[in-house]
Amino acid sequence: MARGIKEGHLNVLVTGSNGFIGNHVIKYFRDKGEYVIGLGRSSEPADADRVDEYVSCDMGTGRVSEIMDLIKADHIDAVVHLAADMRKEPYNTEVVINNCGGTQRILEFCEKNDIGIFAQLSSLPVIGHPVEHPVTEDHPLEPYTVYHITKHCEEMLADYAFRYRGIRTSSFRISAPIGPGVNPATIFPTFIRKALNGDDLVLSGKGTRRQNYVHAEDIAQALYKAVYSDRCHGVYNLTGDLLVSNRQLAEDVIALLGSDSKIVFSGQDDPMDDYVWDASLEKIKRDTGYMPLRKMDDAILEYAKWLQSR
Repeated sequence: MARGIKEGHLNVLVTGSNGFIGNHVIKYFRDKGEYVIGLGRSSEPADADRVDEYVSCDMGTGRVSEIMDLIKADHIDAVVHLAADMRKEPYNTEVVINNCGGTQRILEFCEKNDIGIFAQLSSLPVIGHPVEHPVTEDHPLEPYTVYHITKHCEEMLADYAFRYRGIRTSSFRISAPIGPGVNPATIFPTFIRKALNGDDLVLSGKGTRRQNYVHAEDIAQALYKAVYSDRCHGVYNLTGDLLVSNRQLAEDVIALLGSDSKIVFSGQDDPMDDYVWDASLEKIKRDTGYMPLRKMDDAILEYAKWLQSR
């Protein structure tokens, strides 16, 4: 817990507040009693009931420096930076400008306005192919997309702001996020959607790729603890506790939903069949007290219920 700061007494700016993870983060912080200022490109917030106020701002422009003029709050205590351009080819140049430039702009905004706490999301695949197990924060880096290169750049920009600008910064390398609102094209929602419809669940390779999933609510929990933990700075792995193979996920989804779906193999190779994303949580648990709370079975049932309600 940060010295001299009581929970529920901070003004927190959350960038990317309209996104999947952002929607969970602003709800979590507001439920904890914080004053939440959402920031996004859209002219209106995705959910006005989850923010105390909202500012429309494209972080790829110099307008970031004007944020204080655009909000009612007279100060900001912490920034939670979630905004990211995740596009692929042919948008690599724009991705670099938006992610790296946007992060540097918000860090300079923090420095100018005496905002001493900055927490942001990075991505576990900045390491490339996991070759050391468990995967710690010291794992060699070999990002395999321009997007992941920008995530590592953002980590370095945050570290620079910590060492030379006096801002307590932290960067969280998340694994595969899940929860209501997750990208429907990813494997977790795809399996659940197909199982509810009784369609086959198709696996590439042998289905042996294993990774830790993390619920968006646990991401929000970790960011909240990061804001209030003086010890928290630097790079952290942020995942759930359960390591699941693609085949095991398919089996669990079918069993939990009582589905008639069958598991079939596409016959296509999965170049990541041997990947094991066994991220160590020792550092984040030590420095923030974070403990993943959401279990895979509950997350599967929750997402199925959310889909059916829509």
